[in-house]
Amino acid sequence: MKTNHIPNKGFNLKVMFFTRISFLFLFSFSTGFAQLEKNRAQTLNPNGFRESDRLLIGKVSLKVTPLREYIMKAGSTGLFELDVPYQSAFFKLGDRLGGVDTARLKLDQELMSLSESMLKEKDIPQWHLQRRSQIEQFENQLAKIEGERSLAEQMLANPEKYRELFQASKKDDVNQTEDLKTYLQTLATHENQVKEMLSFVQSERKEELELGEIKKKFELRKMQFDMRMQEAYLTVPFDGELDFLFPYVVGEKNYIQAGMDVALLRDLRELYGQVPILDPDWRMYPKNRLELEVKSTRGMVIGKYSKSISKDVSGGEELIYSFQFNPQDNLALRNQLGGRTEGTMNLKLTRAGYMVPKFLLVSLNPDIFRREGWSGLVANVCPEYELLEVGLYSIAIAKNIPEE
Repeated sequence: MKTNHIPNKGFNLKVMFFTRISFLFLFSFSTGFAQLEKNRAQTLNPNGFRESDRLLIGKVSLKVTPLREYIMKAGSTGLFELDVPYQSAFFKLGDRLGGVDTARLKLDQELMSLSESMLKEKDIPQWHLQRRSQIEQFENQLAKIEGERSLAEQMLANPEKYRELFQASKKDDVNQTEDLKTYLQTLATHENQVKEMLSFVQSERKEELELGEIKKKFELRKMQFDMRMQEAYLTVPFDGELDFLFPYVVGEKNYIQAGMDVALLRDLRELYGQVPILDPDWRMYPKNRLELEVKSTRGMVIGKYSKSISKDVSGGEELIYSFQFNPQDNLALRNQLGGRTEGTMNLKLTRAGYMVPKFLLVSLNPDIFRREGWSGLVANVCPEYELLEVGLYSIAIAKNIPEE
């Protein structure tokens, strides 16, 4: 005959109680042991990390630019004709690429040359002839006045000799004398006026004014024509590599409007990396120790800090650091011209140091980091080392230099 087993409830409760106590004891022991082990492992030997004299401080978006860059535009509207092959090439200062309505300009240039010849061979000599003619006319007038004045003075000085002439005029001697005196005064006034005009005609001032006016008018015409020539012809303003922008079709008539882009000219003797300084902390680093690293066709190339410039962007001012690359790397960097590219900014350290990852160092003692920052954390975790600089992902530390 089978009997059912009735469990002892009191016994089961005791087992459960002791089990819970055991788990709590084990958990407390393991936590304390882990904390003890953590306190023991708060030092770090950095010898296993990479040593370098350059520290990465940021990843940047930049533009590679030449020493000079100039967009050549059409100066006038009309038929555009090229005098050089329609392909990228190197041009020198003063080279002429082509022009707008050049056939008409050539005719105008010939007319301008004829006008200059006419000025020298006709207009200026004709002016001198007219001047001599004016001088002769004034000299004849003076001679005539001199003769009339001499006769009037003789009649006034010897009235008896000319009495018959006075009687023919039916005037008495007194009236004749007064008329002669008045006539002499009129002659004297007219003579002075003629002498003044003759003096001016003979003077260098007249030549300076009138010939100067003729020459200046021609110079103004020539200057206006030269301006038309400059607007119509495309002349290279400096030595550089040129890329055409205008869609010129060889063998067809190409019309262009004033202001349209024709070609882009670059002076590639020097290349620069233009980096916007978006992180304010980057301004704290010594500029002469900053370096820019960019990819090229033959690997990474480095640019040295050159200068700082400010540009207005979207209504605000943006600070830009300019880095100059080694001229030997210019050819390898040419593919980076135009548009933006990626690069890294590095800090040249005063001495070589170990690159320790930030996250690793903080994980060793986050409390110290929160209270004392990077310097305090390095002093606590690596007592024999000092902080050199703080980078993007790592910090640079080096052995303490003993004081002398």
